Amino acid sequence: MSKKKKIIVLASMVALLVLTGCLNYFLNRPASNPANAEGNLTYSDYFAASRADRTSAREETVSYYNTIINSEATSAEAKASAETELAALVAGVDTEQRLETLIKSLGFDDCIVTVGKEKISVIVKSDALTEQESAQLLDMVCTETGKTVGEVRVKSIDL
Repeated sequence: MSKKKKIIVLASMVALLVLTGCLNYFLNRPASNPANAEGNLTYSDYFAASRADRTSAREETVSYYNTIINSEATSAEAKASAETELAALVAGVDTEQRLETLIKSLGFDDCIVTVGKEKISVIVKSDALTEQESAQLLDMVCTETGKTVGEVRVKSIDL
């Protein structure tokens, strides 16, 4: 593989990482919530839209990595990097699903978890979190993921 192709592949991967960061930022902004017929924001719309956006972005990312992995023109180094990133993405999805299930088992009606390389964001459906609920969520997330309290962001959303 020529040096130019390697640079293009690596630049594309960096662009994808930037896109992932942007999506993480926009998915965690309650100001972008969809509205119901009366113009009021609803919990189910927010969480459903966030999940749909997250799923769509992930499908594109997986497709991108699979294209790199399956291409005969891709170097062994680029394939290995894509396989590593894909495995990390799949592990993140599994962690998000596991945490969302555990959070709902604590009595929260709905939530969305976003696992990044360095941080985890948790948004729960609640008017306001008590100190006990926040501590319970932080403890559970840190225990399940091995992250520190500083690497976990917990937020309630009151629409």
